[in-house]
Amino acid sequence: MDLSGAVRILLSDCSLADNSEETVESLRQKHPAPGRTLNFPSEPDASSEFLAVEVSDITEAIASFNNGSAAGLDGIRPEHLKELTSVGAGDSGVNLLGSICSLANFMLKGMVNREVCPYLYGASLFALKKKDGGIRPIAVGNVIRRLVAKLGCRAVRQGMSSYLQPRQLGFGVPLGCEAAIHATRSFALSRGNSDDVIVKVDIRNAFNTVERDTVLSKVLEKIPSLYPFLHQCYSRPSNLFFGDSLMESRVGVQQGDPLGPLLFSLAIQDVIVALRSPLNVWYLDDGTIGGRPEVVSEDLRSLAEGFRRMGLEVNAQKCELYSCSGQASQEILSQVESVVPGLKILDRSNFLLLGAPIFAEGIPEVLASKMRALRATKCHLSQLSAHVALTILRSCLSMPRMTYTLRTAPVWLYRQETAGYDAILKDLSETVLNIEMTSSQWSQASLPIRHGGLGIRRLQDTELPAFLSSSFGVLDLVTRILTIHGDGFSIPFAEEALELWQARCPGSDLPETPQSQRSWDEVLCNNAIDSLLSSQSGVELARLRAVTQPESGIWLHALPSLQLGTLMDDDSLRVAVALRLGCNVCHPHRCVCGAQVDARGRHGLHCVRSAGRLSRHCSINDIVKRALIAANIPSVLEPQGLSRTDGKRPDGLTMIPWERGRCLLWDATCVCTFAPSHVASTSLTPGAAAEEAARLKCQKYGPLLSSYIFAPLALETTGVWGVQGKAFVKEIGRRLRNRGLDFRSGAYLMQRISLAVQRGNAASVLGTFGSDMARVGLVV
Repeated sequence: MDLSGAVRILLSDCSLADNSEETVESLRQKHPAPGRTLNFPSEPDASSEFLAVEVSDITEAIASFNNGSAAGLDGIRPEHLKELTSVGAGDSGVNLLGSICSLANFMLKGMVNREVCPYLYGASLFALKKKDGGIRPIAVGNVIRRLVAKLGCRAVRQGMSSYLQPRQLGFGVPLGCEAAIHATRSFALSRGNSDDVIVKVDIRNAFNTVERDTVLSKVLEKIPSLYPFLHQCYSRPSNLFFGDSLMESRVGVQQGDPLGPLLFSLAIQDVIVALRSPLNVWYLDDGTIGGRPEVVSEDLRSLAEGFRRMGLEVNAQKCELYSCSGQASQEILSQVESVVPGLKILDRSNFLLLGAPIFAEGIPEVLASKMRALRATKCHLSQLSAHVALTILRSCLSMPRMTYTLRTAPVWLYRQETAGYDAILKDLSETVLNIEMTSSQWSQASLPIRHGGLGIRRLQDTELPAFLSSSFGVLDLVTRILTIHGDGFSIPFAEEALELWQARCPGSDLPETPQSQRSWDEVLCNNAIDSLLSSQSGVELARLRAVTQPESGIWLHALPSLQLGTLMDDDSLRVAVALRLGCNVCHPHRCVCGAQVDARGRHGLHCVRSAGRLSRHCSINDIVKRALIAANIPSVLEPQGLSRTDGKRPDGLTMIPWERGRCLLWDATCVCTFAPSHVASTSLTPGAAAEEAARLKCQKYGPLLSSYIFAPLALETTGVWGVQGKAFVKEIGRRLRNRGLDFRSGAYLMQRISLAVQRGNAASVLGTFGSDMARVGLVV
């Protein structure tokens, strides 16, 4: 499921254009005829070099498609191929992989019938309305064509990436966008108060207008192994269908083609490397050149002329100029505008490159726009179930939409703005979850799930790790872009960020992998957890120790789906989150057993009349039995006839041997972390209650251990697992994978059991009001 893609569509201000004559005409203009007579290289023949692939390459390429990828003209989606070639498909899947491999090699040899090429290498067109009123064409090619193009990308990525660097960063360059931004900022700050200028170059309708003979000539020269395939793709017109309208694609590279970025970059490489400006960096069709005005002006002339020969045109109205002196003189403006008339003049506050502010003065407006966008999601999230809304907020809306800005700009310089963003995020979280958080509870909630939080990350916690990891990750590439020696050079603001990080983590060494954001973040998270632990005792300390165990938050990773049974109702989610964070759950009242229940509501978890205990126990055992059956291991619940003197029976028995010729017995239990009898141990050792329960289970069924293997499945209400129970469930997961099921089967099984625990907790807490409320907590 492509959750992020769905959210992008939901919140996007773009929309599909109407299927009208006006739209069709706009699309035809976006796909013009060649501007000159094309001179294609000679056709490949039987002796031509070509790329050959194997079945393992096909498997990896199919897996690399994003979930939710659209279908082309034939209606086949990548997910169809994933399902049909999965391990679960058996021999049929293996045979299909072999057939696809043969077809891919056939296409890579360029042997497709010419009559088929316009359709096989054509595409379905979609038209999106742009903010300025224009049309953005989106081409979706046939899945087999995209698959073969992916194979080509994988084969040449490393070599072509090295060839294009450091001037072009749009193909196969990790952190290419970030390197371009950091390099431009370094250049601009180093040229302060000089007459140097920086020009952002825009190419009009670039991908759709580059002449194909130029593209194929460069392919034949640099990647001849792909020439037979690409010659068939681009030497003849291909068909584009917009509804019932047919138009021919005769120039340009198809934007939905995985090889498109490489082909465009190859076409313009010779023109770009010939420029003399000291700053010369491109991300596909977004170029940035900087230097002395006369040098930049001459380079712009060279660009315009070189691009014109291959069908490209510099879009002067969208080009932008920044003067490093702060204000360009009329002489400088005239010099540059003589080549690019009508370009926009930038100042420090509105100089953005690839969506990131180059100067600190531009950060407040960027943050303000992010805050407006985050605040606008409130009305959307309020219409969804709390579980779905929490998943979207964590996975798509909060930090995922901010990470790029944090990695490319010194956001920490503006404390008031970052605090404002975090305040909006806290308000949104409280609204979605229907809870109120204190400052310490919000600090915990903003930690990663693995550290006991909800994974709703704050700017103040991630701004330094993001910027530092980016700075270290692009350092070498930036020095190559600027053609300077790396000794003594540092990314602007990186030293300041490092000092602030060290101030927050006194005595901590630098991470061994400084290019990894998680390495920097882990130190800050550990400090935050230590601070929270040091301020608590008793029950609260037991809670914090428990929720910082990795398995305690497994339920938060479950994708909420009503059809899959993984969607929690709003009350259950509210109770689960409140118990995890230590928030108030209810108004103080008297339990049905007569005991007083405080605002935290924890009494219900260990009440002798707990309403959720039986339902939770039954759910866990049912989940385990279903998983065993899926793993082809028949089993029964509460088996009869086992020789126990007191007549009590374990929860389940496998009907075939588990190992060493003996069947397996299991017995599940879920004990309360906060029970008065457990707090003394759980506040010292996380999972102590589960381990003690497992020990008692082994002792209870000791007489049966000579004939059976016994697995105690012990958990705590906070989600902590006993060691033996976790090993048992992981073994079931391994056997499910061996049966050809999803490689994440073990994780899904643990998620389901963890969800059952949380639902049981909610039923227990709500059951303190009476049996009617207990039934509400059992809603799935």
